[in-house]
Amino acid sequence: MNIERKTLPEQHYIYVDRECGFDPKGIGDAMTSGFGEVFGFAQGKGIAPLAMPMSVYMEMPGDKLRFRAGVLVSADDAGKAEGAVKSAVMPAGDVLTATHVGPYASLNQSHKALWDYAESHGLPKAMPVWEIYVDDPTQTPEAELRTEIFRALGG
Repeated sequence: MNIERKTLPEQHYIYVDRECGFDPKGIGDAMTSGFGEVFGFAQGKGIAPLAMPMSVYMEMPGDKLRFRAGVLVSADDAGKAEGAVKSAVMPAGDVLTATHVGPYASLNQSHKALWDYAESHGLPKAMPVWEIYVDDPTQTPEAELRTEIFRALGG
């Protein structure tokens, strides 16, 4: 896995909050319902997604997995959020990024590799952490699924 440090511009996104246990079925169900809600809302409001679905983690996992199921959109489209669909901005700044290839169940290994890389290079870790799901799991074999992982850097 190739880990890179990048500086990203400010990025707007719309999302719905989700919470679930750590079991694969619970996570899959929460993500499926969240992405369905966000993309249904986007379609109804004429919002053009700028990327594939994403999960944003604002805090390290505790007893439950809490995340934002969303998608990157333009600043103008972010302003259309209402009700359960909210908008937020990923601030401009430095991140570590890598592409995980393989099952979602092994994403934690790639997250750990990013964490370890930051620690071994003395880089200040920060939140959020987010994933962009490049491939559709209904169309791509599990071993070939690509997920872009981003970890904000502090300082």
